Amino acid sequence: MTAHPLTITVFIIYLLLLIAIGILSSKKSSGGLTDFFLAGRSLGKWTVALSAVSSGRSAWLVLGVTGMAYLGGLQAIWAAVGYILVEIFMFFFVAKRFRNFSEKYNSITVPDILEARYQDKTKLLRVTSSLIIIFFMIAYVGSQIVAGGVAFSGSLGMSSTAGMWLTASIILIYTLLGGFHAVSKTDVLQASFMFLSLVIVPTVAIIGLGGFGPVLDAMHAQGGGFINVFSFTFGAIGGLLAIGLGSPGNPHILVRYMSLKSVSEMRKAALIGTFWNLTMAYGAIMIGLVGRAYFPDISMLPGENHEAIFTALGNELFNPFIFGILVVAVLAAIMSSADSQLLVASSAVVHDIYNKYFSKGEEISNQKLVLYSRLSILLIMALAMWLSFSFQEFVFWMVLFAFGGLGACFGPALLLSFYWKGTTKLGVFWGMITGLITVVLVKQQPAWTLTFLPNVKEVMSSIFFGITYEAFHGFLIATVVTIIVSKFTKKPENAEEIIKGIS
Repeated sequence: MTAHPLTITVFIIYLLLLIAIGILSSKKSSGGLTDFFLAGRSLGKWTVALSAVSSGRSAWLVLGVTGMAYLGGLQAIWAAVGYILVEIFMFFFVAKRFRNFSEKYNSITVPDILEARYQDKTKLLRVTSSLIIIFFMIAYVGSQIVAGGVAFSGSLGMSSTAGMWLTASIILIYTLLGGFHAVSKTDVLQASFMFLSLVIVPTVAIIGLGGFGPVLDAMHAQGGGFINVFSFTFGAIGGLLAIGLGSPGNPHILVRYMSLKSVSEMRKAALIGTFWNLTMAYGAIMIGLVGRAYFPDISMLPGENHEAIFTALGNELFNPFIFGILVVAVLAAIMSSADSQLLVASSAVVHDIYNKYFSKGEEISNQKLVLYSRLSILLIMALAMWLSFSFQEFVFWMVLFAFGGLGACFGPALLLSFYWKGTTKLGVFWGMITGLITVVLVKQQPAWTLTFLPNVKEVMSSIFFGITYEAFHGFLIATVVTIIVSKFTKKPENAEEIIKGIS
């Protein structure tokens, strides 16, 4: 497919705008690690809210949820309900504690928070959590690069390899230059593209059909979950709801709370983020439902791919210029996650491992640390690119459980740390380890473990009423283990004062 010149023009303008934001943000991000990784805790409520939403959703919302609604109808509502409810809770109740704690104890990363909370002089929590973050984030970034390559090849007609290089290059340029300032500002731009596209496409589509009647007819023709949200089994609904359990543990979402310039603006940021989440979820589900009226059979979609319904509908309804904006929305969803993940991985390498572990006690200038951060971004991107080109199947397999894995490793640890004075260092450590192991075993159990372990996924499914999503099991087991181990190990002396001081 050869792209229309107007579509290409939209892409060029969009990419140049991202680079310009990186250049304009470069000075603000050169003052030190707090500036580079948290924008100096100076971001406003709109920036924090929209960047948190866009970095958390990625292409999963624009492509995944729209495709899910196209295949299963109203059942897709359960996937949206899960993450929206959890993020409402996080924004309204937990985010303030993140912000207060991070400023009071000069914490700019999740490993910082864990070490400060438990006065861990052994660096056990810092090193363990940093390695988990680096491991998942490299695969996360790699998968976004592959997705960007697919999006470019499908919309501009270039090869997927060229699309991957272009995706990686653009993300790399503005992240290197502007750090968290650039990432947050571009995320606002990208969230706006996603928001407008997810509102405009279903609205124009319904108007084109002459009303919602044809959509209802198409839904009734499909039957099942298209018209009954409770037609799924309890296990299937529970698994979709459990998608939200990843949000409390994904560092690229959590750092947004820490970057807000004023705690007093947190409630307003929460309201903005909630409205944005609800509206985008509505739009994504409606696109899938309306898509059935335009494309009644999946064979009518490019490559018979249900996740192509967003771009197929856009191509059907709009001229090349507007279609270019819609495809930019897909790329915006990809890039808004990849840049944040890249930055979080870099902070784990430079701040959490190099600066706080290997060079402890050594005086290193802020400028040099920022330089090292930029070099680590290059290294992480190189590793992500290597994975993308060499082990594409591995990358996709990794990203399937990365969101849930981070949620299981860090979600229980952080929530208990901020709300329960009895939580201990060893409780958190073993909670992270068992959460990680559970997620891996449920998602893809190595064959050699079957000689001494039963099929973990089948066992978990039978115990938890058919729920098979690994994030649910990992989160639950990590929580239980953290509590049990904490009951039998020594808690920090000033735990009660810490919790009172941040509430």
